[in-house]
Amino acid sequence: MNKTLLKLRKVLKRDVTIIVLPHSTTKPVRKTFTLSFLIFIMMFWTGLTIWATVITSNNADYWRLKLDREVIKFKLMFFASELKKSQDLLAQVREKDDRLRDLLDMKSKKAIVTSDSMGKGGPTQEEAAYLQKYLENKVHEVSVKDLYHQTKALQEETKEELASVEEINGFIAYQQLLYKSTPNTWPCKPNRITSPFGFRIHPITGRYEFHTGLDIAGDRGSKIVSGANGKIIYSGWSAGYGNLVIIDHGYNYRTYYGHLAKIHVKEGDKISRNQLIGLMGETGTTSGIHLHYEVRLGDKAVDPRKFLDDSLFFTKQNTGDRNVW
Repeated sequence: MNKTLLKLRKVLKRDVTIIVLPHSTTKPVRKTFTLSFLIFIMMFWTGLTIWATVITSNNADYWRLKLDREVIKFKLMFFASELKKSQDLLAQVREKDDRLRDLLDMKSKKAIVTSDSMGKGGPTQEEAAYLQKYLENKVHEVSVKDLYHQTKALQEETKEELASVEEINGFIAYQQLLYKSTPNTWPCKPNRITSPFGFRIHPITGRYEFHTGLDIAGDRGSKIVSGANGKIIYSGWSAGYGNLVIIDHGYNYRTYYGHLAKIHVKEGDKISRNQLIGLMGETGTTSGIHLHYEVRLGDKAVDPRKFLDDSLFFTKQNTGDRNVW
């Protein structure tokens, strides 16, 4: 063992000469070092290199993390900004929805159920915190949980708004069908009403009784047309009415056309407003040429004069079924 150490020490003490020969007239540079010194310099340089590499790597990780944080911060700010724009847009859509409902005189299902309750509401804690951060220009400090709640709330509000739009579309479609099915025009050429709706003395029997329709005078063979879209449910002779046509318009509306000279439709026919159904005459119990015109809502006869002008459809009135325009 001692001999090995002596040999190693002897080797380390050997001199090593380094000669630098420049490609010029300059004299060569000669340096002599012990082997142990050269080994020390090499180990020192290696350690310094390793230390520099570690420091550089740590700094690179630091700057990489900082850059990632800035990118995430920018993304959060952009996302929060877009979320705010979406909320503002949804608020505008909701405002237009409310205006459209006011225009249509249409309440939401919620408003109908809670119409007698006092106004209540306000932002949630998450919404209030988000607004404060937004006002302080610190949206990037909003937590992911808060952003999730904001996004979730926006999704729910959007679903409600879509449901509201579908409800409005359904209401408009209903009103369009109701308009087409509501009698709102003269069933013949406008002329003198010889007997109004209500109590009267019957011109044939002389008894005081309720008249369920309008008697409209006219010329024999004058065209009789449907007051609205519908389906013929009766076409033929009926005591008192003579030749009679009954049209079911749906929505609880039915119209009766009596004393016709001739019938041009049959049971089961689908017809449109102003379509020819027959000719004016004096069949049945009558004192002269005229049309007996009835409008029934359900089983109840109503005054046909309210259904001779289509502008009356757009005036809100209680029909017993539901409110119409």
